[in-house]
Amino acid sequence: HRATLGATPTGENGARTMRQSADEFRPETLVAVDAVKRAFTIARRSGESEAITVKDGRDLVTARDVAVEDAIRGMVADALGFSVVGEERGGEAADDGSPYWLVDPICGTRNFASGIPLYCVNLALVEGDAITVAVVGDPSTGEMHVAERGRGAWALKDGTRHRLTTRDGSLTIVVEDGKSKGRRREQAAQFTAAAIRADRWDFRSLGTTLASPYLAAGRISAYVVFWVSAIHAGPGSLLVTEAGGTVSDIDGRPWTIRSDSLLASATPGLHNELLDLARAARTRQSA
Repeated sequence: HRATLGATPTGENGARTMRQSADEFRPETLVAVDAVKRAFTIARRSGESEAITVKDGRDLVTARDVAVEDAIRGMVADALGFSVVGEERGGEAADDGSPYWLVDPICGTRNFASGIPLYCVNLALVEGDAITVAVVGDPSTGEMHVAERGRGAWALKDGTRHRLTTRDGSLTIVVEDGKSKGRRREQAAQFTAAAIRADRWDFRSLGTTLASPYLAAGRISAYVVFWVSAIHAGPGSLLVTEAGGTVSDIDGRPWTIRSDSLLASATPGLHNELLDLARAARTRQSA
């Protein structure tokens, strides 16, 4: 069954309005979009961003992280009854293998708590151990990125819808490594140094998985994360895949919800080139 998110006329610059046909999005996708819209409202409130140091002494959580997760949990659970696994409240997938949601209420909390408008809301539906619906929303711009497995990826904003397509034109690569340790940390250092010496790309570190929708939209060429969980990486992995990109873990294995790293690229050629650098970095730090 499909549900409506508005129509199909084409507007300016090829954008399509969101009065779309009844077979446009899954009901689960519409629920996810509404939940992320609600998250936008909460994330934009003032006076609730006091940071509390937690976990390993480096992670931050704010009152807004918890409020956003609680709101999303309530909306998706009430609408569909699926289990929810969240960054702040935890939770477990159902034992019977039924669908469940992954929620990262504010990805980029340190940016958010510092007043830097680079953070996002991540929401994904898991069915049969695969991400099948993904929504990544940017509260700072109001832009929402949506993907359904096997159907494509889109950017939604101001009542318009644009199809997402990766492009290897920006020559910008986002590299993140906030939490890896030991040998993986050294591999990250060796990889970054080798990529810089190659003198082919510009490098950024954003501190948020907003890099995934940026890649899906063709704004950057690749996104490399040396340690990341499915709560953070899952939605973006589907966005990039459905936008035509290539996704694996840092060792070249297919990305799954059990992966602990992410390498996403605009093209297979670039992906293989970056995998070669990662393998060489692993070899050097093992020598």
